Amino acid sequence: MSKIDSEAPSEARRAVPVWRPRLIALVAAAVAAGLTAVVASAAGVEMQAANPGQEPIEVGFVPGAFMTLIAGGLGWIARALLDRFAPRKAVLLWLIGAGVVFAVEMVPPFYTEATTGTRIVLIAMHVVVAAVLVPVFGRRRPEA
Repeated sequence: MSKIDSEAPSEARRAVPVWRPRLIALVAAAVAAGLTAVVASAAGVEMQAANPGQEPIEVGFVPGAFMTLIAGGLGWIARALLDRFAPRKAVLLWLIGAGVVFAVEMVPPFYTEATTGTRIVLIAMHVVVAAVLVPVFGRRRPEA
């Protein structure tokens, strides 16, 4: 194998812009969250939840995907800012922040006015989103 052949795979890997896998992960997480709600609803789980004192809302594909896009987009912005202003510690800081946000987001399903099945699905949706986003957003940036 020549020197050119051995360098080709690494150059091709670097050619992929950093935003592309993050965008794919964000869309995949949104679809996964939405599908989790759809599957749960099809399985007979009443997918309605309400904050205390408010009217219940239907938790379906669109709300699940929309909220994932918002939260994931904010996570992406945080990672981009860390890459810009703290590049050496960006991965560590982002993973710590993601862990804190994940822990905080595990609290609302426990006080939300909803059935036990709905609460379990809401927790599952958070886990699914984290399982898709954290490995991609938490990855070290390739050196240019």
